[in-house]
Amino acid sequence: MPNPTCSKIAHPYFSLACRTLALCLLALATAPVWAQNTVQVEAIEVKPQPLVEEVPLTGSVTANRISGLSAQVEGLVRDLHVDIGDRVEAGDLLLELDDELRRVDLARARAELAQAQEQWSESQRQLREARTLAEGSIAASEIRGLEAQVRISEAERDAAQADLRRLEAELERHQVRAPFSGTISGKSTEEGEWVSPGTTMLELVSTEQLRADFQVPQRYYPQVDSGSDVRLNFDAYPDRTFTGKIHRKVPLSSDGSRTFLLRVALPEETRNMLIPGMSSSGQLRVDNDNTGLAVPRDALIRYPDGRVTVWVVTEPEWGEESQVREQLVKTGMSFSGQVEIRSGLSEGDVVATRGNEALQEGQTVELRRSGSNDDNDKE
Repeated sequence: MPNPTCSKIAHPYFSLACRTLALCLLALATAPVWAQNTVQVEAIEVKPQPLVEEVPLTGSVTANRISGLSAQVEGLVRDLHVDIGDRVEAGDLLLELDDELRRVDLARARAELAQAQEQWSESQRQLREARTLAEGSIAASEIRGLEAQVRISEAERDAAQADLRRLEAELERHQVRAPFSGTISGKSTEEGEWVSPGTTMLELVSTEQLRADFQVPQRYYPQVDSGSDVRLNFDAYPDRTFTGKIHRKVPLSSDGSRTFLLRVALPEETRNMLIPGMSSSGQLRVDNDNTGLAVPRDALIRYPDGRVTVWVVTEPEWGEESQVREQLVKTGMSFSGQVEIRSGLSEGDVVATRGNEALQEGQTVELRRSGSNDDNDKE
């Protein structure tokens, strides 16, 4: 005989029992997984802390000295000793103009100086001889004439010396030398070209003392302290972060952008790593002298509709099982991986920071301190 089933039992009490059993089995099958399993989460206790605003900066590396070099006299470029990219030291000869005519003038000036020197020496000799003659053998007026001739020849000698120095200076101006050590970053002339004073022929940039310049919103000007640290990043070294110090803040706001110039001194470790014009970004920490509540950025749950929530542990016991509830919060500034909480939390609340991605309202969790070891969970 076949086994009886619930559907074949005619007695009403047996039929009711079968339906109840089926509903219970269905409820167990569809029960949420989170109601059956305890999730381990890490959490922190919310406490007041100093609020430090981090201002993102964008700028570039600049050189301490950039010079456009030109000749002091006009002339024909005879020799060009450098090219773009050449490294030069202070005083190195960079460019020479044709100085043939000036050398001719210089030779004539030296000859004229020698002649004036001889005339002055001769007038002095004649005056000495006249003064050694017996009194009355030569007229006093002749003595005065010889004295005047000495003064005239001396003046002619001095004038010849001045002309010689002027020509030597002009000859020196036919040469362009490096005013400081650096790299040739631009060249706008070639041998055989005629140049005039003030025309830039070479550009020299110093790579010894580089700095990073940033334009900062003017509202931060009173809060920026000279000597403060700034975290720096450069496109050429995306995996490295450097620390520079504020060298100078320029108290002049740009009318168009409402910003001021912030100049940051680069650390010694960046020597020979950076070049002028390289893109730079930074993080400026601004202390507002305020305290408030803040939580790690990982504690926040952000929704597409703009809501921001956190999971708060109810009746928390470290290392024990507790339950969680979702709490809507209003956030403020961000700094050092922390986010200011302006409303929604109170001092002493315990907020989940890890393992909070898929929590459900009222779910049971095992509570651990954020970053702690198992042995240190219980207090």
